[in-house]
Amino acid sequence: MNQNQYVEKSMNGDKFIRYVLLANGFSTGLVGLILIFFSHFLATLTGLDRSSALVETGIFLVIFVAFVFWTVRMPFIPPMYVLIFSVVDFLWVIGSIFLIAKDGIWFKMTYFGIWAVVLIALVVGVFAIFEFYYWWINKPQKRSH
Repeated sequence: MNQNQYVEKSMNGDKFIRYVLLANGFSTGLVGLILIFFSHFLATLTGLDRSSALVETGIFLVIFVAFVFWTVRMPFIPPMYVLIFSVVDFLWVIGSIFLIAKDGIWFKMTYFGIWAVVLIALVVGVFAIFEFYYWWINKPQKRSH
């Protein structure tokens, strides 16, 4: 299969994945900026006492968003890029589970903090599923000769 056939084949979910990535980028960017600029307030509100860790997380999210928006602007969205975004999103969900499971060991989260982490993890999980699905239906097929 040459490049043009591959591009044409994968365009089936291209418009949909662009919307998914845009939604992921805007929501992630918003959370990242909130973490950066309101870290002390959020640390108090959620029980996550390490406001510097919240700022670092916010910076990571802004960098992630830059790559997401860069990918969305491409004329063809490579499935492997979307798989990478999916893996990062799944890791976020796993990290969220770990964060809640460790409640009381490193810090004591408030009920608001727990619900905020759960809600964000659910949204990120939905993005991860859509991204993985796009990769799955567009992954290069290995053919035996």
